[in-house]
Amino acid sequence: MKRGKEVETKAITLLGPVAFYIGLLIVVVAMFIKPSGWLYVGLAVLGVIVGLLNITARESGPFLFATIAFIVAALGMQYMITAAGTVAGVSVPEKLTRLGANITVLVGAAAMVIAVREIYEAARGK
Repeated sequence: MKRGKEVETKAITLLGPVAFYIGLLIVVVAMFIKPSGWLYVGLAVLGVIVGLLNITARESGPFLFATIAFIVAALGMQYMITAAGTVAGVSVPEKLTRLGANITVLVGAAAMVIAVREIYEAARGK
């Protein structure tokens, strides 16, 4: 009976990285198509799976810091592109802005799960 439990645990531990790679694949492919609400829902669900199963407590701080840095940079770039249509005089293709938005949804959902987990752990006193 123990062997079955080991296989089940292995399958669950593989789900997080697989969800992340599937999310990255969708992000890149979706860069070339017009986005829809279902795309963002799917990316958010994959992000939640990644946040729950792929990021350990030790990785939480660096992951949250990197996510915040990425989202702030992506929002800043989006603002610059919207305001001027260019970044430093260079026109930015619409595909790159879609890529940034897609990645933001994927890692943002994971970051929300991790942040809630960290807030819970801090409130618990661990």
